[in-house]
Amino acid sequence: RLSGCPSLGPPLWPSAPLSLEVLDLSGGETPFSHLLPPGPPASPPVRLPALRLLLLADCRLTDADARPISHLCPRLEALDLSGNPLLSDAAVLPLAALRRTLRSLALERLPLVTAHALAALRALPLQTLDLRGSSVPPDEAEASLGIARRAAE
Repeated sequence: RLSGCPSLGPPLWPSAPLSLEVLDLSGGETPFSHLLPPGPPASPPVRLPALRLLLLADCRLTDADARPISHLCPRLEALDLSGNPLLSDAAVLPLAALRRTLRSLALERLPLVTAHALAALRALPLQTLDLRGSSVPPDEAEASLGIARRAAE
């Protein structure tokens, strides 16, 4: 668990074990992009093939930071992107690539995520979805996706 770390220094890759199943970076002050592997975009992505749970709440993510998640973590079952107010639909749309695995998605306090993102979410086998604080009306999300949103507390 690396949440709340003031600085993580060099990129997490390639030293991250391929067997890593849970990674919690929530509340970290280091932007997620600093943890990505260095190199040109054409480089083959380094993956965390066993990662099932990724917590990135309150990490100052941008759309560019979030876009590679589905490629880096192809077996992700649960993802928390809450509290990253710069994330928009552009960060959510690539998650459709996780259509076989992603069952829990938290997009709480993301005001730039709109109903347009629901098209990508329809392809996911979601059992839980938290959209509190987004601009998606609760009844629209429930009707479009056929799943119950997490109730506001």
